[in-house]
Amino acid sequence: MGETLRGAATSGTGPLLNPSGMSLSQQYNIEADYFFVHNGDNQYLHASIVDSTSGYKVAGGLYYTYHSDNPTGALEGHGHEVGLALSLPFGDHVAVGATAKYFRLSGDQTSLAGDTGGFTYDVGITLRPASVLSVGVVGYNLRDLNVGVAPQAIGYGVALSPSEILLIAVDGVTNLTADSPLPRKGTRVSAGAELFLAKKVVLRAGGGYDGVTQNGFFTAGLSAVSEAGALDFGLRQDVVQKGDAPRDTILGASFRIFVPQP
Repeated sequence: MGETLRGAATSGTGPLLNPSGMSLSQQYNIEADYFFVHNGDNQYLHASIVDSTSGYKVAGGLYYTYHSDNPTGALEGHGHEVGLALSLPFGDHVAVGATAKYFRLSGDQTSLAGDTGGFTYDVGITLRPASVLSVGVVGYNLRDLNVGVAPQAIGYGVALSPSEILLIAVDGVTNLTADSPLPRKGTRVSAGAELFLAKKVVLRAGGGYDGVTQNGFFTAGLSAVSEAGALDFGLRQDVVQKGDAPRDTILGASFRIFVPQP
């Protein structure tokens, strides 16, 4: 969906994009993800558990991400990130949330980042003025670690759901610190849509422009969904190159389990 959903970051997207969004729906989801980034031979393994089934819609999430890269073919880098998220609603129209997270970097990633990591946190808010509209704002890495993989940034997004089968989202992310190894700040603007067909298949598409890499990109996704879980596939491809950053191809897959509740 064009790397959007900060205005509707439910379930496993909440701890990563906007923790306050976990309170938008009542779910208990277990998720496992894998991503491969062609440039630099980057690989990501991610797992999360999010529970928002509380009667008061208080939601919590726990996740772990492992990242490896081998950009030169000689020097490998490894990164670990663990996070704990909490979301608290105030009535039906406002929710606030925070994610506390810890980074640990080694090898090539410390040479790019200039440090080995540490503790930082995100804080977000989601407003739902109407049942079909939600707006999210979130601050990322508010404790500055001076780590390139965790730049300080502000994210913002709007999500519109005119029907049960259609979701449209527009997002932006503005980096406040330079994102090493590209020594520049910038804003990524993107939009995407999701179409739910026969309650079994989900089609997704989107695109945007990344001001940090100065590349345009498009995305596409496909999911097979059942009452027990979902299998997801996604692609991001850079298509317009204006700066010195290489064009990326990102492939991803995930498996989600929907834990039934009384």
